[in-house]
Amino acid sequence: MAMANVVLPLVLVGGGLTALFVQGQRAAVTAQAMEARLERLERRMDLLLAQRQAPVSASAGVSARGPELPKDLQASIDGAVARALQAHAQEPAPVPGNAPPPRAHPVDAEQNARAWAQGNELVERALSSRRWGDAQIQELRTTLVMLTPDQRQTLQRKLIVAVNEGQVRMEGRGPLF
Repeated sequence: MAMANVVLPLVLVGGGLTALFVQGQRAAVTAQAMEARLERLERRMDLLLAQRQAPVSASAGVSARGPELPKDLQASIDGAVARALQAHAQEPAPVPGNAPPPRAHPVDAEQNARAWAQGNELVERALSSRRWGDAQIQELRTTLVMLTPDQRQTLQRKLIVAVNEGQVRMEGRGPLF
């Protein structure tokens, strides 16, 4: 019985070793197969990359630039482009800071006088209250459209200087006017 106790574990250990040996061989075959497959895939990727990076070859009768235009149409396009470039080259370049004045809306003199008085009063109220908020911004915007460019500039400059010098505190959101 003692012998049976010793033999049984040896048989079990031996059988386990045999199973491990067989699994190891399968794993080796599987690893070799995987390695071969990876090498085939790598060669295939290299081939695809080489094809992708190669210049596009033109098919028979088709230009690599695209289809050819009829000669007269191509000449017409070339002429139009040349004329446009020539006309653009002959125009004087705009001088920075020398932009044409904005087109003034036709405003009658009475409306202009009222708007000028209203704008000045609005800026003076802001100076006395030391505040400039959304309501004042909106009111000045509606007034500015009825003023001449010089009048607009005068009111805007007066307000900007007051804000920059701390005489008026900005309470509105966004631009001053």
